[in-house]
Amino acid sequence: MKRFSLLICFVLVLPAYLMAGVTTYTFTSKTWSSKVGATVCDGTTDGWICDKEASSYDAGRTYADGSLNSAGVSVKTSSSGAGATSVLPFDNVRRVTINFCQNSSDGRGTIYVQVGDNDPKSLVVRKPATSGAGTLNRDSIFTFEAPQSGKIKFWVECTHNAININTITIRSANGGSSVFTMDTYQLVTDLAQLEDSDQVIIGVHNSGVNYIMGYYDEWQSVNNIHAIKGRYSPDRSQVDADESAIYTLRIGELDGKEVYIFQDELRYEEAYLVASGGQTKNRLAVWTEVYDEKTYGYYGLWDIQIENGGEAVITNLGNSKAKIIQYNAGNNPTLFACYPSRSQTPVCLYRRVPAMGDVAAIVAPFVNFGTTVKTQGQRTVQINANRLTEDISVSLLKGDAFTLSATTLDRDGDQLTVSFNLPEAGHYTDTLILRSGEVETRVAVLLNRINPMSISKAVRQEDYTLVYLNDVVVTKKYDTYIYVRDLTGSMLLFDRGNGETGKRYGADVKAGDPLIGVTGRFVNYFGVPEISPTEQFSIGQNTAVEPEQAGEQIDSTDVCRYLVLEQAVVNGSTSLTYNGREYAVNNRFNLPSFITGVPTRAYVIVSYDRDVVTLYIVSQESYESTAITDTRASSRPRVVLRDGQMLILTEENYYTLSGDIIQR
Repeated sequence: MKRFSLLICFVLVLPAYLMAGVTTYTFTSKTWSSKVGATVCDGTTDGWICDKEASSYDAGRTYADGSLNSAGVSVKTSSSGAGATSVLPFDNVRRVTINFCQNSSDGRGTIYVQVGDNDPKSLVVRKPATSGAGTLNRDSIFTFEAPQSGKIKFWVECTHNAININTITIRSANGGSSVFTMDTYQLVTDLAQLEDSDQVIIGVHNSGVNYIMGYYDEWQSVNNIHAIKGRYSPDRSQVDADESAIYTLRIGELDGKEVYIFQDELRYEEAYLVASGGQTKNRLAVWTEVYDEKTYGYYGLWDIQIENGGEAVITNLGNSKAKIIQYNAGNNPTLFACYPSRSQTPVCLYRRVPAMGDVAAIVAPFVNFGTTVKTQGQRTVQINANRLTEDISVSLLKGDAFTLSATTLDRDGDQLTVSFNLPEAGHYTDTLILRSGEVETRVAVLLNRINPMSISKAVRQEDYTLVYLNDVVVTKKYDTYIYVRDLTGSMLLFDRGNGETGKRYGADVKAGDPLIGVTGRFVNYFGVPEISPTEQFSIGQNTAVEPEQAGEQIDSTDVCRYLVLEQAVVNGSTSLTYNGREYAVNNRFNLPSFITGVPTRAYVIVSYDRDVVTLYIVSQESYESTAITDTRASSRPRVVLRDGQMLILTEENYYTLSGDIIQR
């Protein structure tokens, strides 16, 4: 790639306290150093002055559901009384929220908050009712009936073990809220949100993957673009800015249709995202032009479609066979590249929303439950507000599918929980209406509630459809290939693994394991129906799985089935004769050798390799001896059919695959 001269960009960050609303300080050291959003407080013009040093600081960890564990400045009995005073005075303080937790040994004591010369308020921290629950960070709100003004002071009197203080949030007349005082990158849920010259970040449309697309660099990216760590909000509606991931979006026209260009103007004078793989490669790079007359055509022009509440299908309009930008979790290191089909992890777009300034406004993310098989659930979102004089009324336009935790929110904003309880499958939508005086905001509430499906139904879906399977049982497994079946059929789970951790979802799976909650995108891969799992599934009690008896002949309708063939003759390493018909074979299960030239009982997995039925030999039994592999103990639990239901039979009882007992 051609080298360019580098442009240096400076971003002016205004002090957060200039705007009205809410200010949240996050503590970063035992001396009460802090930051507001991404802005580090200097302790002189903003931040906190340490009155007494604490014992230690812990950054904590974030769970998959967004909850925070053990984060904050630790005040132990040895540092009891530790705390700080704000550099700035705050006017008309209405609320102070402390985010805190206890240590694993149930820290106890009292947290104090004082505004100016007013009497301090206190919170008594006791032993948690549930063992271990104290390490989860949670909020405690100090409310002032009459607004108070002055510098804010807090301290912790610890009487047992430790109490951690993570953040302090101040609602005041001169507070700042990150939504208003700094630029944010918000998820694009509709093409109409995109404008020419938008700054955008390409992220991953998967709640388990916290990566974003970096910029092209010859030494680091090679033929594609490397992934870098991204910090997403718990609901994935926002991602933190990162200068190594920002592109400028240009909107143009080709043959009367709108097209999009991704320009890397932060690092190079002229550089555009292109698909440069030709007819054989999955390449994604940047180049000086968007059009190549001889080979690639319009390889710098893109079509964008938004699906599933934010999934971005970004398709190149050039001549390369690989056109669709996706995240490859299976590559090491993980990367972003172009692919001919939607076979990898989908991406999404985040656009920069400039700071709103000193205006009356309500800001709320859309509530997207996505596609789920759950009949009930809830999602909590943060409602932010600025310069309002009345509290916020909250309602739903229809109100037939969702319920709200409150009908009124504080005029400076608050959290709101949206819940559903829907036994029937279907697409559910509503509109959340937030109003304060003449200020009104409307946001969408989305849910696609589906029922789990049988394998026979799953294999009839369109390619790349997201499906949820009924309970299935593993018949055989090798490497990343997990063969499963239910009452209606068989299919393959192609286990690419978790793009965040690199661990395969089925790393510990073995034949006979019931799998509950298999979710993934379906694809018919040259005749083999398969799902690439996108979430961790549960594994039930292991059982003995018997093969099915093969019919008179084997064809593509038997693909992925685990069969036993009587009187099968293996002719050599590449073929087998059964009922007078010859079939291709493959030693995918790595047997040391085949029994050839004589009739045997052969146990096989049926595959369909590019228009050819191929039998993967699992084991063989000669009729004069026992099996050379694949022993099946009769005393083990086994899978049986009863009244049309697949059950696990033990010596005592029947069980469902989920573990529920059914009496004999």
